[in-house]
Amino acid sequence: MTESRAFGITRNPWNTGHTSGGSSGGSAALVAAGVVPVAHASDGGGSIRVPAACTGLVGLKTSRGRTPLTPLVSESWYGMVVDHALTRSVRDCALLLDLTHGPDPLSPYAAPRPKGTFAAAAARDPGKLSLAVYRKSPLGLPISDETLEALDTAVALAREGGHTVEEIDLPFIGRDFFADFCRTVASAVAGTMRAEALRVGRSVAGDIERATRVLARFGELVSAGETYADLQRLHAASRRLIAETAQYDAVLMPIIAHPPLACGAMDPKGADDLIENLLDKLHLTPLLKLKPFFGQLMDKSLWFTHWPAIQNVSGQPSIALPVHVTDAGLPIGVQAAGRPGDEETLLSLAAQMEKISGWLGRRAPLMVPTR
Repeated sequence: MTESRAFGITRNPWNTGHTSGGSSGGSAALVAAGVVPVAHASDGGGSIRVPAACTGLVGLKTSRGRTPLTPLVSESWYGMVVDHALTRSVRDCALLLDLTHGPDPLSPYAAPRPKGTFAAAAARDPGKLSLAVYRKSPLGLPISDETLEALDTAVALAREGGHTVEEIDLPFIGRDFFADFCRTVASAVAGTMRAEALRVGRSVAGDIERATRVLARFGELVSAGETYADLQRLHAASRRLIAETAQYDAVLMPIIAHPPLACGAMDPKGADDLIENLLDKLHLTPLLKLKPFFGQLMDKSLWFTHWPAIQNVSGQPSIALPVHVTDAGLPIGVQAAGRPGDEETLLSLAAQMEKISGWLGRRAPLMVPTR
């Protein structure tokens, strides 16, 4: 979501009563409304792909190291964050990546060089690809019929393009994987708050929202040894994921488990609000060290976005495809995740699906009219 106490609610141009997703929801709203053709976005747990899925846009989460974060930082969230953009078309996504990618001697990561330009990849026929589809929730949480319908639409488009699609499972990507991810993010948020406090010369705990403050306090309770162990398990799962899906050119899977939520739907209410307030006011964050409490917090945080963090951990590229609009007029995008360093195949596949589906002709009702 993109709804802050500081700046208010960012609304979805398809229906202003609903979210544009997050965290790059402002960029998504501006592109979907036609205010700008492209807008910067970053992705540490789906923050390019989730807004794209909510607003009918193309959103490419690039390979780790494809576009350096230097000189501002060397990495963010232990290498899980990447920068790129939200765009209306696959062509624009590819052209912008041609302008911004490349190795940087200041960066600790560098993705393999592409065989040609990304624009050329988006312009060519992908040939016959071997694709897979993953339909389950790795968290074991509910998935809406609309999300599964969007995934079926993507599979149908892929088959119409001449590709084979095989159903697969990812049994080694489950709740333990996401628990490790959430703890590492909490430690990163705590570290960011420390750095910001050092920069401004005072505590910034009072300047942030309650949920972020609770998360940062939990991050302070996660020891360095625990974080290291979490990262080692995440890397081991990533190696297995990459090895076992290497036979496929891309794996299709959802991004959001439900259609774009109504504004305010993620706000804690009733007992949830009381518990979060007690955690904050009484500093009861140590309760989150207990598995049942932590699992409940994880589910409340990720019940809308079960899948995107997988590729942030593995470093694989993944592109949001705006394949579906619900009967209520709300977009639902799905993603195609590729091999590490292989954005070219994803862009070629996405461009073909864009052409077959005609999704470029879709416009949000709030779309700014063109001259």
